[in-house]
Amino acid sequence: MSEGMYFAFGSNIVPSQMASRCAGATSLGSAVLEGHRFRIGRRGYGTVVPEPGATVHGVLWSLRPEDEAALDVYEGVRHGLYRKVRQPVRTADGAEHEAMVYVAAEPEPGAAVAGYVEKIVAAAEAHGFPAAYLDELRSWLP
Repeated sequence: MSEGMYFAFGSNIVPSQMASRCAGATSLGSAVLEGHRFRIGRRGYGTVVPEPGATVHGVLWSLRPEDEAALDVYEGVRHGLYRKVRQPVRTADGAEHEAMVYVAAEPEPGAAVAGYVEKIVAAAEAHGFPAAYLDELRSWLP
């Protein structure tokens, strides 16, 4: 199996969390998923939902097969909590890449699990995501 690309938009934008879950993952930098919006799903964690004109900011990762397998376990793919889809994302240099994205099986809006959004906002600030997007993330704070 070859390396794949993964677009992270939730807690997996936190470098230390990705390092502990996927030792072989390599950050390819910031990227955007257009035509989608970030949302906290019914189970209290992040997802993306289609929305024309909206943009989700995140981090593009290169994953080894064993990293993807570890993420599948973490994201609860086998239990139906998240499913994997492929979406085009654009990096800061304008290049488009097809990347795997985890999407919640129950995307209906919910309340965030304590401490979850705070970690995402801190990492998004460190990555230099746009102020308007940071405000959107903060709107999900409990």
